[in-house]
Amino acid sequence: MAFRVKDVYVGSSVLLTGATGFLGKVIVEKLLWTIDEIDNIYLMIRTRKGKNASERLAGLLHDPLFNRIRQEKPHAFDKLIAVGGDMMVENLGMDPEDLKQIAENVNVVIHSAATVKFDEHLRAAVTMNVIGTKRIIDLCHQIKDLKVLVHVSTAYANCDRVETVERIYKSPMAPQKLVDALTWMDDETLTKITPKILGLRPNTYTLTKALAESTIESEAKDIPVIIIRPSIVGAMWQGPLPGWTDNINGPTGIFTAVGRGVLTNMCGSNESKADIIPVDCVANIIIAAASHRVSINPTEIPVIHCSSGELNPLQWGHIVIFLDQFYKKYPMEQCFGVPSTYFHKSRTLFLINYYLKHHIPAAISDISARFVGKRKTNVKLYGKVWKMIETLHFFTTRGWSFNANGMPELYDRMTPEDQKEYNFDVRQVNWDSYLFDYVMGIKKFLLKENLENLDRSRAHLCRLRLKRQAIFALVYAGFISTFGRKWKKTTQYLTWIGAMLATYTYTEVSFRRRIPLKSLKDYTQTADYSRYLQRN
Repeated sequence: MAFRVKDVYVGSSVLLTGATGFLGKVIVEKLLWTIDEIDNIYLMIRTRKGKNASERLAGLLHDPLFNRIRQEKPHAFDKLIAVGGDMMVENLGMDPEDLKQIAENVNVVIHSAATVKFDEHLRAAVTMNVIGTKRIIDLCHQIKDLKVLVHVSTAYANCDRVETVERIYKSPMAPQKLVDALTWMDDETLTKITPKILGLRPNTYTLTKALAESTIESEAKDIPVIIIRPSIVGAMWQGPLPGWTDNINGPTGIFTAVGRGVLTNMCGSNESKADIIPVDCVANIIIAAASHRVSINPTEIPVIHCSSGELNPLQWGHIVIFLDQFYKKYPMEQCFGVPSTYFHKSRTLFLINYYLKHHIPAAISDISARFVGKRKTNVKLYGKVWKMIETLHFFTTRGWSFNANGMPELYDRMTPEDQKEYNFDVRQVNWDSYLFDYVMGIKKFLLKENLENLDRSRAHLCRLRLKRQAIFALVYAGFISTFGRKWKKTTQYLTWIGAMLATYTYTEVSFRRRIPLKSLKDYTQTADYSRYLQRN
């Protein structure tokens, strides 16, 4: 039977953790925009860089994501209540009065806070993702009229399995035993044994998210709870700002590095599924899942994968081709090299390309800069690029099958009005259109570029191409003059011309299939670009 998404929220108050994060912002905006009858939204925000919860909330609301609310429903912001809290601290570091207010007023808890750093130290990851989840469950037990707890996990919690179904798997270890070990084991020892603890998992993030699910299974048996497992969360698909993103994590970092010419090769498989899911799809299914959970009476904790790989697959090879063609037509304003990208299954081939194209030239550039008294920053930059490559290596070289029956089943249970308002049907996503908005969103929201400067960007890219060909010309001329001194002049010239023609064909002529890109006019209309400019 169909259910109405708003029913669980009307006259209710919500507690949201992770409100300052990428996903959290979208959840807040969607709740405020679509549910006028919601009472209050309590946002648990920790003090950071000298700013308390209220100050951080005020800064968060300046994001262009909230433009439509600011202009059309400014009083909706009055429903937001910032609560000082910290997942890393006992009792969530909350003031007793705040705890009392939450216990008496909150009805829906959405727990999306987590440390998403893949290279986080095991102690910090366990404290945030496992112990922090236990603290949220303890808080839920104190809430007098709790209707539902929505826990945001990750589809990669069980990435040690090639195929994952929508249920909680047996924990690789008892979460409490690992928690107890933190009390007596020092950081150095923890670091040494972390690889053994991880097993087939690549990082502490995926392990601790799996342990968090096990903690929910054992500690929240008497709480109405549902688990949502997003895959790789990407930029916004539909409203209010298609292509919006606020960070360079995951694929956004790859797209940015490729566009600026600082990354041309990665170790990965073109045939692997990227499994990107738009952030608004994730926010919408989380909001809908709360009402869905209240309307059913399951015998086990429901788990729903929020992923695209099984319903509307997108391969990394398609993304590679798209980026190559996009940046030729719409280059970034600040390019340090000619954008291009290749995925290599062979790590040896990847390393050869990386060092020849990036690391060694960066080191030479830094040495030259030292002689003229300039700052040496290139090797440091590529240290960050290398860290990103290694972090994502596990996910770009493998493919997973996330059973996704729950997503379309939940969508089909919604009313037609809710399906439109809270659309998370990834089967409807046109990936070429989405990727266009995604990369434009990076240029617009992250890099603050102006489309009016596009001709200047194209001219700069043209100069970079000419410079590249000139460098090849000089290198070939030097090579021939050194090793072909005894050749006839005609042979030298023909060899040089042949090398240049081959290089030009390899670097400038694309034999990849063509992907139809949206026109700039279509983009500015569908993305509401003019209104965005007026508001900012």
